[in-house]
Amino acid sequence: MKIALDISKFAQGQLENSGKTGIYRYTSNLLKQMLGRLDVALSLSSLKFPHAMEESQVYLKNKGYDVQYIFENSNFENWVYGILKKHRTMPYNFLLSLLIATAFQSLKTKSLPQSYDIFHSSYFPIPGFASSSNTRRFITIHDIIFILYPTFCTINQKKRTRQIVQSIDIHQDWVLAVSKATKRSLCDYTGISENRVFITHLAASSELYYPQKNKNQTTKVLQRLGLPQSDYFLSLATIEPRKNLQFAVRCFKKILSEPGMNHFKYIIAGNKGWKTDHFYQEILSDPVLNKHVIFTGFIPDEYLSAIYNGALAFIYPSLYEGFGLPPLEAMQCGTPVITSNTSSLPEVVGDAGIMIDPKDDDALCQAMIDIVKSNKLRNNLSKKGIERAKLFSWEKCADETIKAYRFALDNKNL
Repeated sequence: MKIALDISKFAQGQLENSGKTGIYRYTSNLLKQMLGRLDVALSLSSLKFPHAMEESQVYLKNKGYDVQYIFENSNFENWVYGILKKHRTMPYNFLLSLLIATAFQSLKTKSLPQSYDIFHSSYFPIPGFASSSNTRRFITIHDIIFILYPTFCTINQKKRTRQIVQSIDIHQDWVLAVSKATKRSLCDYTGISENRVFITHLAASSELYYPQKNKNQTTKVLQRLGLPQSDYFLSLATIEPRKNLQFAVRCFKKILSEPGMNHFKYIIAGNKGWKTDHFYQEILSDPVLNKHVIFTGFIPDEYLSAIYNGALAFIYPSLYEGFGLPPLEAMQCGTPVITSNTSSLPEVVGDAGIMIDPKDDDALCQAMIDIVKSNKLRNNLSKKGIERAKLFSWEKCADETIKAYRFALDNKNL
């Protein structure tokens, strides 16, 4: 089976650490699994970040993979991209590189250079040139937030997500949805047949997220990052309104007034998103929160397991998630999870975490207090989380993806 896989988000992650989002993790792990299979012949493209293909190729070669690439850049393009690469630290460089990349790509008349059985976009809109009577077009849908919660999205996010969904021909194309909740929402909105949408759950990397039995290892990382070595709650997410962190911080402040709890810290890790200025200002201007809430910004992958392992509990009160990788990562580390009972989160966490209404202050406050006061509860949630996380793996995600490809090829007239 010959597959053309677009890895734009993986390529973006080779350019900038800020590009290493959940979609990057999906693309990179699916790619890794596909490269290890003998039943597929894989070629790669990067439609949105073609100037990052060199970095991607170097990265994969260092990992022992020699992969065929399609849509190679011209010498002139590579010369321009080389200049941009040297000056990547300039504030406007990333935006400029995107504009130039888009201009170059729009001037090209693209077509698949050879016949493929499958063209799979892991995120961006399915390109028209991938249409062929012999090629089955796939796209992965991670969420449709712009439809369900348009106020949680920027204008550009809504535009991009709309383009992604509108690129789907509901009578000809095939979709991989990262959760049952996402599949249900997509089918309801587009009218696409459920037979054309397959569920491929995501997973947490076993290399990055695991219980650390050596407490000294956790302590050393926390010391290196200048973080407290015990008695802290943790949230990890791009900081934006949808993540509902203002609600979490409000509840955290309330429990600090409980007897014996005024020494706890709340670590919030992740990049700054949109509509956050008021949130940061509120914390900085509050003498209690300013003392107890710590923003770390971006945390490199190699430190994430220690951050999770050191936490009393992981708090994730998101209002909507297409899948929700961070709670799964926390569970795989053995960290108790408190999360929302909305969208896909119950599907991921099941009974291995504490599920709360993400608008109920009392529920979250009580959950945090229960975690602090009960060793038995923490240990029980830790064990259940580790077991629950075993239900998800990138190998299984790849298997379900290949199964969907084969179904599409065997049912051309569906």
